[in-house]
This record gives sequence, structure tokens and C-alpha cells, in this order.
Amino acid sequence: MNSEQTMNRLPRFFILSLMLFSLTMYTGCETDDEDGLTCNTVDEAGELVDATFQMALTPSQVEPFLSQIGVPLTFTLTHGVEAYTIHYKTRDKNGDLTLASGVIFIPQGVETMDMVSVQHGTALKRENTGSSNALYAVDGIMFGMSGFMAVVPDYIGLGISEDIHPYLHAELTANAVVDMLRAARIYACENGLDVSDNLFLAGYSEGGYATMAAHKFIETDYADEFQLTAVAPMSGPYNLIGSTRNLLSRSTYEIPAFLAYVVVAYDDIYGWNRLDDIFNEPYASMFPGSFDGSQELGDVNDQLPTAIDSLFKTDFITAFLANQEGAIQQALEENTLLDWGPVAPIRLYHGTADSTVSIENTLSAYTSLQANGGTSVEMVSLLGADHAGGFFPSMVLAEAWFDSIRTASQ
Repeated sequence: MNSEQTMNRLPRFFILSLMLFSLTMYTGCETDDEDGLTCNTVDEAGELVDATFQMALTPSQVEPFLSQIGVPLTFTLTHGVEAYTIHYKTRDKNGDLTLASGVIFIPQGVETMDMVSVQHGTALKRENTGSSNALYAVDGIMFGMSGFMAVVPDYIGLGISEDIHPYLHAELTANAVVDMLRAARIYACENGLDVSDNLFLAGYSEGGYATMAAHKFIETDYADEFQLTAVAPMSGPYNLIGSTRNLLSRSTYEIPAFLAYVVVAYDDIYGWNRLDDIFNEPYASMFPGSFDGSQELGDVNDQLPTAIDSLFKTDFITAFLANQEGAIQQALEENTLLDWGPVAPIRLYHGTADSTVSIENTLSAYTSLQANGGTSVEMVSLLGADHAGGFFPSMVLAEAWFDSIRTASQ
């Protein structure tokens, strides 16, 4: 079993185990909208469409299963949480308003809550997200039970959205995060929840990329609306052009579905219509259908060859490595997240044994963000951790860092 498949199966185990408990699920309670005219300060992207109660969880239900799957809990889960599915508006690849979804976790017994947006890792099957079942958002549960109002967007193409997921596209991903934050603020206002000015971002793998993209776009385009307190991107492919060049230079790669996912998504976003030029058969004929949200990532990956020259046409690989694929390379450059300097403190986490997403992504981000003016950029290396093994330790360390900041501000 490869590392990404292992990580995908952990939430599934978590879900099946917790369902042995008697949980109140999917009761369909809609939020009141009596103060909608006051609370809804947006009328387009970020508008809250509806919020539905999904389930309630307690630390005593969750902690045994986190322990069983090896989560190094160095802090105490102190609060029960209520999970709500959120539907909100964001913008698609054409700039049109579209419906998106996510889940929010409300900690019980917290008078004033800090907000954290938690971006999930790579998912393919549309229903394997927190809005469909909150137990898929185990990282959001952990932050919620630590006293944060945790916001977990599904992204476009997952959850309620039926588009092709714009995998690793910076602006579309950042917009989905920003717009869910807007919707979460509206929800808090409508329901009389006291949310502080502290705003944190965290995410792993694709979620690490999404977190850094949201950080960049918030400080570039939405600084008058959001002020970030601290940001923790973890094990993400920030150097997208460099990572793609590296992977196409290899003879094999254990997660070929990742590479295919990016190409299929970009072919859809940019309208290239070039899948037949890029992939060998029978794989070219499988796409984009394999990425329509109906299959598990692991199932798609099992259908693809690990040999790079079996999946991709040799002519394409040669042209790309010779810098002769201008449109594709430009798109990857535009979505590489190295050419900016963050204002809010940012701490990067990555496992030193990660062969799925190379630690070179984080090393280059660490160097580049500092060179571009970032004054509070740190890096934490998780010795010996592979991609799956770094997930929970990174989340625990990020939560502890965030908790130290909010404690200091009280």
C-alpha cells in the first residue's frame, strides 16, 4: 500500500469506528436568518446559502480512535463540537457564481472563538469530504475540539460542486477558501457566535498548497477584509513547475494519479483540449472521466502505470523537459507559490522521508519567501516522516503553535 493510499484509508477507518457510537447525524436543522440583512455583508461570492446541522461529537468519542491510529496527542481535546454543513457561493473557472460546500465545527463552551480554516489533502471522490460526512474532516475535528471555530472547505468540484476539481490551481483554490471564510462569518453573526479577530490557516498536502495560496491571495487582494494571525502550510507542492519537471524526469512515480489529476484539471481550466497529445492510450481515453468525482483516488491510481513513459507520451515528456510546452509551463509557473513575501507569520512543515511530495518544495519555499521579504518564515522538518506519516504530527504541532499564539494574546 503506498503512502497516499494509506493516508486516504485513515479517515475511512476513523469514520467506520466512530459510527459504532450513537451519534445524532443529519437532522437537517437550518440556521435562522432573522438578522440576514445585517449579517450578510456580501451579495455574491461568499454569500451563505444555507447551513445544516450534521452531528455532535465529544472528546471521549474521538480520543480513543485517534490514539488507535497513532495520533501523537500532546494536547488535550477539551471541547465537544457540533458540525454544520455549509453551502455558499464562490466563482468558477469562468468567473461565474457557483455553489460550493464545506463543514464548520463549533466548539461547545467557548465564549469567544478564534477561527481557523483547515484545508484538506487530495480527494477525488466527491462525497469523501467534510460537508458529506464531518468525520472525513478529522483535522477540523481536532482543531474544533481544541476550542477553535474550524472551517473546512471542500473546494470546487468536491462536496456539492459537480465541476472538475481545479486541482492545484492557486486562484480558484484560494477563492474557495476565502469565500467559505466569508460564509462562516455570516453564519457566526446570524447565530450570535462571538468570533475574535484572530484568523489562522492550516492544511496538509494539497491542503498545504491551498493554505499557502489562500495566504498569498488574502494578503494581496483581501488585506482590508482579513488579517491573518498565523499560517501553517504542511507538505504541499508549492514549487509546482519544479515538482512537475522533477517527476517527468523520473522513470517511475508511486502516485501517477496526482500527475494526471493536475494535467486533467489544467486542460479543463485553460481549455487546451490536449489530453490525446499528452497521455498514451488507453489512459487518454479514460480522462477526464476518471476524475469526475465518482471514484476513489486510490482506485484511479491503481488503474495507472507507475512508469512515467507508459502514462505520458514520450514526445510530450521530451518537449516539456526541453521547455517547448510553453502554455503548460506558463500555467504551472503562474500557479507556483514562490514569488511573494508573506506578512503574517508562516511556519512550514515537511517530513524528511517524503517521496510523494518532495521536501524540496518546502526548502525552496522557505528560501524564496524570505528572499521576497517575508520577515517571519520558519521551517520545521519532521525527521524520518513520509507523506502519510507526517500528517498527524504536523497537525498536532501546528495546533500547538496556534494555541501558544492565542494564549499569548489573551
